[in-house]
Amino acid sequence: MRAEDVGPETIAVRLPNWVGDVVMATPALRALRRAAPRARILLVGSPSSHRLLAGLASFDEFFVLDRKGRHAGLTGFVRASRELARERPRLFLLFPHSISSALLARGSGATCVVGYRTRERFLLLDVKPRLEMEGRRRRPIPMTRLYLDLLRAVGVDEQDERLALSISADEEARAAQALAQLGLRPDEPFAAANPGASFGSSKLWTVDGFAGTIAGLRERRGLRTLVLCGPGEEELARAISAASGAAAIDTSAQPLALELLKPVLRRARLLVTTDTGPRHIATAFGTPCVVLMGPTDPRHTASNLEATRVVRVDVDCGPCHLKICPLDHRCMTRLSAPDALAAADALLPAV
Repeated sequence: MRAEDVGPETIAVRLPNWVGDVVMATPALRALRRAAPRARILLVGSPSSHRLLAGLASFDEFFVLDRKGRHAGLTGFVRASRELARERPRLFLLFPHSISSALLARGSGATCVVGYRTRERFLLLDVKPRLEMEGRRRRPIPMTRLYLDLLRAVGVDEQDERLALSISADEEARAAQALAQLGLRPDEPFAAANPGASFGSSKLWTVDGFAGTIAGLRERRGLRTLVLCGPGEEELARAISAASGAAAIDTSAQPLALELLKPVLRRARLLVTTDTGPRHIATAFGTPCVVLMGPTDPRHTASNLEATRVVRVDVDCGPCHLKICPLDHRCMTRLSAPDALAAADALLPAV
């Protein structure tokens, strides 16, 4: 089935689960919209994905898959399938590679289910292009390209990998209010640091590394740094802020909502971050990024790098893609504040 042949019927798209992957899926969503302008495009994803993608013209409606609430467990999964069946999707595209996403699409009664073939779910798919493999792992290519390549199975051939996000007036106003409450003047330039990693502790950099970088940005650039944190990362943000002194602005007492990271990171002069979702939010707005990368293969995110510097060291045990390091975390502990500051100097104009 070709996407352009769907006409005014519904194309459902199961979004990825991770924030960064959702942002990296936006080029594919834009390409799908262009290829099927008459279709009703229904995105299926988490509540956070809904807030993150709000305002984009690449979809018509959003089905919130609340796996911590009404769609939790087996009963919730069945409920979600029945609710999606009422949407009458003709074509269902699966960006995740999970069997659960394929079961959900089948439960919706979709005429055609499209996703990358895996051993666990190939019988559940109608159109199932193969993933290119290197040994037992998928060949590393940018996620932006992986999602666009899936669309080729439904006749959509697009090369534009630029990320896209939208900011509403309400988000802009709420972000401005939050920054003011944190003590930032409306005209004050600032940097941001994102030390957390919901993926797992293997992605975390050291407190001393972040503190040294934050202090260096204040000394060399005159920038205070907003220390961001997600749920459960408050203690880490407090530790880094305490070690950084007056150069840091601690957000742990009032963490910014995910959707507010869009206007905040658009306004920031620089983001220093682990390899996590906020990196891609910043990239969508052209904000320079210094990315401290350890256990993950940089080829998975090797797109839209014009304003990004990836700081990493090659180690004999990596990239391992493990959530928890079983050794000594050498891929991250060998990165230093001078390394991050040198990357920042390469991105920022001289002062």
